[in-house]
Amino acid sequence: MQAKTKNRLSIVAIVLLFATPVVVAYLMSSGAISYQPDSTKNHGEFITPPVKVADFSQDEWTNEFNNHWTLVYRVKGECDASCVKLEDNLHRYRLTMGHRADKLKLMLWAEDFKAMPTEDAYQHVLKITTKDLTGLNQTMDELSQVSHGDGNGLYVVAPEGYLMMAFKKENTSTEISQDIKLLLKRKGG
Repeated sequence: MQAKTKNRLSIVAIVLLFATPVVVAYLMSSGAISYQPDSTKNHGEFITPPVKVADFSQDEWTNEFNNHWTLVYRVKGECDASCVKLEDNLHRYRLTMGHRADKLKLMLWAEDFKAMPTEDAYQHVLKITTKDLTGLNQTMDELSQVSHGDGNGLYVVAPEGYLMMAFKKENTSTEISQDIKLLLKRKGG
């Protein structure tokens, strides 16, 4: 084979090497090629489309989402003494994050906290009263179908303030911790 032909084949091979991924990416984004992976690493359910919490409240607590992942447990109705166990569970998830624990915020949402014991053993858990947030309560009731199904639910809020993942009752604490660790590694804030 002549040197000129070898050079041309080399150039064609290099162009194909770099052009092929671009063409495949374009075809996938245009819908011409449809690919869905058989499985994913996450155990929680993605909320589609994600819900921006700030759309329901302009209160200062919505700024708590900035630059942090937030684990939220929503209680339908009033929080009583049984919420102390939920608060403890949230705190335990934070502890399992190890050196990334400071990148995870915790929130407990309920319509009212009057019936809950006054002692505040878990200073890392923010208690948010949603009594006057009708739109948020309606949305959370709908999202509960993705989570616990009874109005309650465990959710992840992204650093941009979007509710983006829900956990079911069947999810184990290990699975939930694994998902949170993956998120904190991706973008810890």
